[in-house]
Amino acid sequence: MNINEMATQYVMGILSPRERHAVSLERLYNLELDREIIRLEQLLGEGLVATKPACNAGTLWDRIDTALTRELTALGDKCVEDFSEGAWEAHGTGIDVKPLWSDKAILIRCVPGGYEEEHGQPHDEDEHIIVIAGDLNIGGRTFSTGDYICVPAASIHQRMHSDGGCILFTLYKNTSDEPVPVEYKVFDALL
Repeated sequence: MNINEMATQYVMGILSPRERHAVSLERLYNLELDREIIRLEQLLGEGLVATKPACNAGTLWDRIDTALTRELTALGDKCVEDFSEGAWEAHGTGIDVKPLWSDKAILIRCVPGGYEEEHGQPHDEDEHIIVIAGDLNIGGRTFSTGDYICVPAASIHQRMHSDGGCILFTLYKNTSDEPVPVEYKVFDALL
């Protein structure tokens, strides 16, 4: 299925729940798919605004007001940021990064084919990586959703790339905070 077909079926709501979930994850790192979905949603939205609502406006307003009140009660004192918001910055070939609560906690978005070359880790920080969605290849091993990788301080971070694109959460942690278990150091030596 090409990007236009996938986006159209997603926006029209004709995908199975499993297919819809897969597209929702893929649009996080496939910017072309995300842009097409946004374009189609805008077109559909304009068409809906031009038509007369089928429901009672008072009832609709009550539902909206209730939903907003519920959200404000639950999230009013929380820090919330949608995935697409924030300061995404180019980091490498096909890779963007966005700091979260600090510059040590970041989201990484890697488009299909994106990569980062081999480099040395800082001498005082371990890099903890969790694959949120997609695939990440380091040293010939492919990691997928939910997998965890620790790259110890002062080691070599092997070249990494993504065939289909991915979203990563990365936390840089000072080595004086908590030592890296020996098995991770052994694993890194294998990479």
